[in-house]
Amino acid sequence: MEDRYIYKFYDEVCQNLDGTYKIILEPKRKLKENWIEYDKVKWEIEGGIKEFVNTLLKIKSLNLEEKIIKVYEFICMNYIYDANVLYFFKRDESNQTNIKYITADWYGRVVGQDWIEKRKNHNRRICYEFSRFYAKAINILISESSELEAFMLGDIENTHYVVALTGKNYSIILDLDDFNNVKDLTRLKMGLTIKGIHILRDENELFKKAVDKFNKDRLVELKEIEEAKRHLRDKDFIIYINESIKAINKYNIDSQGFFEYIRFLIEESGVEIVKIWKEDNNASEKRYERCLYFEFNNKTYLLDSINKDLSIINLDDLDKNLFIFNSSENQYKYYGG
Repeated sequence: MEDRYIYKFYDEVCQNLDGTYKIILEPKRKLKENWIEYDKVKWEIEGGIKEFVNTLLKIKSLNLEEKIIKVYEFICMNYIYDANVLYFFKRDESNQTNIKYITADWYGRVVGQDWIEKRKNHNRRICYEFSRFYAKAINILISESSELEAFMLGDIENTHYVVALTGKNYSIILDLDDFNNVKDLTRLKMGLTIKGIHILRDENELFKKAVDKFNKDRLVELKEIEEAKRHLRDKDFIIYINESIKAINKYNIDSQGFFEYIRFLIEESGVEIVKIWKEDNNASEKRYERCLYFEFNNKTYLLDSINKDLSIINLDDLDKNLFIFNSSENQYKYYGG
């Protein structure tokens, strides 16, 4: 792609998004700007996605934008977010006016062959990994086009990466694993609409039409949760949450997806939560999942994302060997993959 489109895209990001961002490219180019970084890991697509992309290349009935969304859907349906990475975020309070989190570079961002081989044993991935192989897949679909390219966009603190797609006709951000919201990794498994595709520029509405076509006849929210929200939330909040849990548990949703969905419903209702971690003793390797607790009507409730349930607890009774309250205050050695 012509380099001028990268400059144009960065200007669009600065104009439309809050925060400070950088563009991450594969180490081929000669661009040298303080907002450009060259990735240390080769971009490759994994076996299942590679086969899917090769199939899409042969299909003439879909346009390019529809094929890009098909890959987005494939990733959402076949992978889950590896929330264990968040366990290693270090909270930096050295500047009280700018409290921030520092990521562990070795967890998915700067990795070697040993890490890559271990990841083949499961379907858990983080934003750095998703963005690499999704951008690569899109560029294979684009082929040698000089007017369109996919690369990576990350915040300056390295806490989140997404796929950027830009060129002559549009500029798009594709974010299937926004860990601050209910990810499309979770939503699409329940048949809901895409919410993680953000259009910065789309002069002929090429991408908008493809997204609208995909979202047609899909719900924004599960019917059971909509019903519970209308009839139960203000009447009996705990029953409302338990009915929502039942609705979500009808689907094969992972622990992180379960956590983020119920967390959203709780916070949407104005109830404050406290995030904690629980070690998953059933996992094949040492790993933690996010849970939460909250106070309501003088009782303390635990949302256990491993058991996928809500229960009344006494915080003092929680097993300190299983539950971690302040992981971001500590330093942890590498383990697993």
